[in-house]
Amino acid sequence: MLPYLLGLAFLFSSSISYSHPVIYKDGTMIASQNMQMFSDNQINYSFHQKWATGLNLWRFNRDNGETAQFGLVRLNHLLKRWNSDDSQANIYLSTGAGVAESNFEHKGTKAGLLGGAEADWETRTLFTSFKFYQFSAPKLVDVSISQARIGFSPYEAEFDKLQSWVMLQAMYMPQVEKNVVVTPLLRFFYNNVLWEIGSSLRSEWFLNFMVHI
Repeated sequence: MLPYLLGLAFLFSSSISYSHPVIYKDGTMIASQNMQMFSDNQINYSFHQKWATGLNLWRFNRDNGETAQFGLVRLNHLLKRWNSDDSQANIYLSTGAGVAESNFEHKGTKAGLLGGAEADWETRTLFTSFKFYQFSAPKLVDVSISQARIGFSPYEAEFDKLQSWVMLQAMYMPQVEKNVVVTPLLRFFYNNVLWEIGSSLRSEWFLNFMVHI
């Protein structure tokens, strides 16, 4: 009975913490998030239950064709987690360093830095999150990202079945796009694979893919 209960607890924890920047010890996360105005590609390895490191490539696209890119070595930290019988809340911190290339206001290549934080609260049917990231290459380019999400699952699926979510995302990147971009999207995950598809209210596609190995 005890191994069975522990197994259920592990599966529940895995299902509601699937898209986090730090996962289970010795787990690897590969992810790609894409929209017309940005792309985020990364691979992270959780070497501790509270720490993960990896490689991260961000690309920002303005409507006029100007771009900025940050290639970073990244470190993620689970600062605090709250567990209850049917919910979980988390706070994460992230930092990174690498190379930035831009032709926004200035054109060139310089050292780039990343700092950010994420917070979320979720159950098996409700989800809320907020994240903020600041990318900086002094005297070259600075980009900030604020993103908030709220979502729900219309049903509680068994742990070995397809799980589905309906979400609404709001993203603000003032150095790339002056307006807040609102995107309804659908999230699905099955076993170790998560994918999200959607379209913003101004008809820009959104695609996110993530796998744990």
